[in-house]
Amino acid sequence: MLHQHRSLLAATLVALVLPCTMAPAVTARPPVPGSAAVGRDAEKAVRDLSKAQYEGMRAKSTPNADGNLLSLGDRLLASAQQLQQSGNHFQAKETAKAAARVYEAARNLGEARSGQALLSRSYYDAPFQVERERSRTQAEIAYFGKENATVRQLFDRAQQLVQSAPLATPVGSAPNVATLATHRAAVQLFKASRHLMRAELGF
Repeated sequence: MLHQHRSLLAATLVALVLPCTMAPAVTARPPVPGSAAVGRDAEKAVRDLSKAQYEGMRAKSTPNADGNLLSLGDRLLASAQQLQQSGNHFQAKETAKAAARVYEAARNLGEARSGQALLSRSYYDAPFQVERERSRTQAEIAYFGKENATVRQLFDRAQQLVQSAPLATPVGSAPNVATLATHRAAVQLFKASRHLMRAELGF
């Protein structure tokens, strides 16, 4: 009787262990380092490329938009698209942001020349923001020591716009569209120059 119990127990153990030894081992695939961050940058780049294309269409449909800035926006947008296709998603994102800002500045200058614009809060805030944006851009250029020709071009153009537009508006008078739009253009160009620096630095 004891022998039969031992035989039954041995058979049961074999039946339980054998499938486990025959089953193939399942191993978890290790995550690709930084894959989540790369995916987020790719998604953001697609979004910012779409925004730049939209701002380009808006600027080109604005009478008297600045032609030099429109051309620069086109070059930056093309560069961003190439960077995206080559997998440089962060650089593509920042370059696309720069293109969008440049297009906005081109449109703002068209509005300043015509004296007509749909004024939003960003226009009214621009004269008060422009000095802060200039100081911040100067500080980043000095700190990182990175400045390509396009960054300098954008910074210098923004400086010229600030100097050409008076900050003060007489009390009780209607808003000066030309002044507000010109300062908004300068703000956009200062920001665009910083986006280009980040694209070059990679962070």
